Amino acid sequence: MIFTGVLVLLHIGLSCQQQQQQQPQQPQQSQHGHYYPPTDHTLGDDEIVKRGVQELHDIDAATDLNECLTCKTRLQVGKFLALTRPDLVPQVFSTWCVESGHDEVQCHMNYGYPDDQYSATGNDFTKMVSLMNPSGLDGDYFCYYHDKKCHVLPETPMVDMSNMWPPKPRNYLPPDSSGEVFHVLHISDINLQLDYEVFGEANCTQSLCCTSRSRNLKHQAPSVNENADMDGYYDSSYSKNHFEKGRYLDITKIKKPTWSPARQFGEYTCDTPTLLLNSTMQCIRDLHQNHLSFEFAIFTGGTVDHSDRSFMTKDKIIKSQETSYKILKHYLDNVDVIPTFGTRDVFPMNQLPQKNLSVNSNVYQWQFDLLADIWSELGWIDHETAKQIRYTQTGFSLKTSLGLKIISLNSNVWNVKNLYAFWNVLNVDSYGVWKFLINELLESERNHERVWIIAHLPPNHQSLALPTKVLTQIIARFSPKVIAAVFFGCIQLDSFIVQYGGDGTNERELQNAFNHALIGPSISPYGGVNPAWRYYAVDKQSFSITNSFTYYTKLSNSFRNDGAEPNWDFAYSARDVYDPDQLWPSDWGLSTEWWHHVANRISTNPELELLYQRLETRWSPYTFIDKDNHCKVTSFSLEARKQCMITEDQDDYVEPVVANDYIPIVHVADQSVEYVEVEPEDKCEGDGEEDDDEGEENLEKNYASSDECIEEENNSTTTSITSTAGTSVSPTAKSATIAPTPKGKNQKVKGKSLHLKKLSKKVNYAKQHVIHL
Repeated sequence: MIFTGVLVLLHIGLSCQQQQQQQPQQPQQSQHGHYYPPTDHTLGDDEIVKRGVQELHDIDAATDLNECLTCKTRLQVGKFLALTRPDLVPQVFSTWCVESGHDEVQCHMNYGYPDDQYSATGNDFTKMVSLMNPSGLDGDYFCYYHDKKCHVLPETPMVDMSNMWPPKPRNYLPPDSSGEVFHVLHISDINLQLDYEVFGEANCTQSLCCTSRSRNLKHQAPSVNENADMDGYYDSSYSKNHFEKGRYLDITKIKKPTWSPARQFGEYTCDTPTLLLNSTMQCIRDLHQNHLSFEFAIFTGGTVDHSDRSFMTKDKIIKSQETSYKILKHYLDNVDVIPTFGTRDVFPMNQLPQKNLSVNSNVYQWQFDLLADIWSELGWIDHETAKQIRYTQTGFSLKTSLGLKIISLNSNVWNVKNLYAFWNVLNVDSYGVWKFLINELLESERNHERVWIIAHLPPNHQSLALPTKVLTQIIARFSPKVIAAVFFGCIQLDSFIVQYGGDGTNERELQNAFNHALIGPSISPYGGVNPAWRYYAVDKQSFSITNSFTYYTKLSNSFRNDGAEPNWDFAYSARDVYDPDQLWPSDWGLSTEWWHHVANRISTNPELELLYQRLETRWSPYTFIDKDNHCKVTSFSLEARKQCMITEDQDDYVEPVVANDYIPIVHVADQSVEYVEVEPEDKCEGDGEEDDDEGEENLEKNYASSDECIEEENNSTTTSITSTAGTSVSPTAKSATIAPTPKGKNQKVKGKSLHLKKLSKKVNYAKQHVIHL
């Protein structure tokens, strides 16, 4: 076995001090008369690093190891080093990574030494590998999620949490509705881009676009793009609670070549500029003051932008959170915001060590102190809740004035990018979060309280199998009497998930449906979506959602509006779009049964499925047609989604991996042509390398992955994607009937490759209802 070479190699270098003690030599005398122990047999750090790197290369070159075993064997080398010379692990693995032909910057972000000026996780990797069992399930999961060549997802062990709670009572029904409602605001994924710059390159090939450093390195841009729109470039601001249109900025005076200069309110390849966040919150404030009255708001996380880790500093993460929350407070004033923890809103990003690790107290505690301080100062949480945040780090609970309990969970517990989640994976509650959650729910069960659960990362997206299996069991146990609603964010899309069975993998039949989750749309346009937010009508007694109302702005319209602020339009209500014939009783809430029927209709009605896709991205010009929509909305965990999509065995299912090749996007003046994705003849694949950390949301920085890709169309200057501004659907539109159609065999796919093709006939939708604020 090749690993025996590791022991021999590193034992020679790392045990030399012991050898010296066993073979004493004559001491040496300096010219000053001092005596020193001999060092002739000591290997220097450079030699140890050299041998460690070579061992990793030898493992890669071995012909008797499959891809997953190769990865696990490298982890064994890492573990041996981490237990003997942890200070050298980052250097060994960074060097091996670069010499293996991977991107130098991403190699350093994955394995390099940490610094406040970038989000490197070398120390976290070292700690993880020192604690994990590389040859067991720990290594299986890590290699599946972090090695592009390992495609075997290990079978998830059975988990029985029933000893954590008393038996579920037979008559476990939710309370009756009162018929009276109040309104709750739902905001998600601000992703504030503090370094957004007007005229920054929006058609870039690096990380997040629209900054002073953004460049398109694949195609040389002209000094002035003659095809670019000349509108949308102003030095505007929000002052004294009102928009002030600034002076026009002459695009012809740009000093650096730029394909697509960024406009003032944002771009589809970038995150939220401060101007767009102010516009969003002003719209919400005006609606709250003039039309509605929000009882409170929930924020499902995401204040930090999607910049590459190499540009993510500690100060930037702190400032992003402070600025985002202060802007929310400024506009919402007395409306309390109940937030949750964003996966990227930590430094290093996505990392969450268990509290019992000594590394936690020095490196990570400040982040929870920061959040507790900010949320306390803004008046959103009390002293006891702040203590809970500082101590648990994985969740907190509070009660609203109406008696509803809200439990906020830190979803980095199940985030596949959190390295600390990969050691001792069979200890399903190493964070203590499930004990905390169960105790809160048991207390509410005894007190006849209703509960909402909020978190950032949905369990069916980049989430570990075991933690999400536990979460689904807990939700199933306390539904429908205690848990009234579940909310997530993170993926930029406006969506929902229905949970089936005890662990989410049972048959997708109504009798197996236990609960559902609502995924809030993002304010950020990153990934090609239109900015949006929503509010809910909530029953005062049952705290069940009776309807949801989504507002959005068509960002592309702000490119050609003479510098005016965007119009925020009413997009749709769930009842009107998914039940236009009003078959569901008006006095019934949008229960799990209702969403189960919606999911079934999406799978059987092509028009409704297309409409669902439009709603996901809020009629973005970059709407994608997906083939696994039914699996997506009926799978509460990645394991359930895998089982829904699989055709043969688990080796056939490969979770999509983000490609690093960026497909340039150039804005075009012609908005008369609409495109829809169709099956291509040839499959388009990304390079699959998972070094980049930009894979958290929707379509990523490149709009392509190993199972989603876009046909490139050539224009006279560069490779581009050409599309239109999205069409819209009126809340009363009847163009997409939701009546069930004869259901054929569900189409199951292992992967897909989507191209763009012109529609011969444009889809006609009714004109949307527009509110100008």
